[in-house]
Amino acid sequence: MSRRRKYQFYGPAHFRATWAKFLGICKRDGQSASWLLRVWVEGYVQRKDPGNPQRPLTAYVPGHEDELALNLPEILRKLEAYASIRRNELDWSMIHNELSPYLQGAAGVRAADKISKELRSRGIKVWR
Repeated sequence: MSRRRKYQFYGPAHFRATWAKFLGICKRDGQSASWLLRVWVEGYVQRKDPGNPQRPLTAYVPGHEDELALNLPEILRKLEAYASIRRNELDWSMIHNELSPYLQGAAGVRAADKISKELRSRGIKVWR
C-alpha cells in the first residue's frame, strides 16, 4: 500500500474566494477536490513532459524504433484504460501485444518489461 502525502500550494489573497467556491462545487457534485487536482496535474504532466522534444524524421517512418517513442504516451494511456476496467490489473502479454506493431523479438520483450515496470510504478498490477 502506498503512503499518502500532503502537499500545499500558495495563492494570492483574492484566490481564497475562488478556492472556497471550488470546494463547495466539489462537495455539491460529490467529487474529491484532491482527486480533481491530481487528475489535472497528471494530465498537465502528460501533455507537457518531456517539454519540446525534437523528433528525428525516422520517428515517422513505419516500423522504425523511433515510431514506438512517438506513440508511447498513447500506448500507456490505452494500457491504463484497460487496467482501470480490470481492477487495476493487466496481463504482461497485453503489453507485449500493444508493442508488436513497433518491435518484435527480444527488443519487444525488453520494451514490454520496461513498460510493465512503469505501469507498476503507477499502481497497476502486471501479471507475467
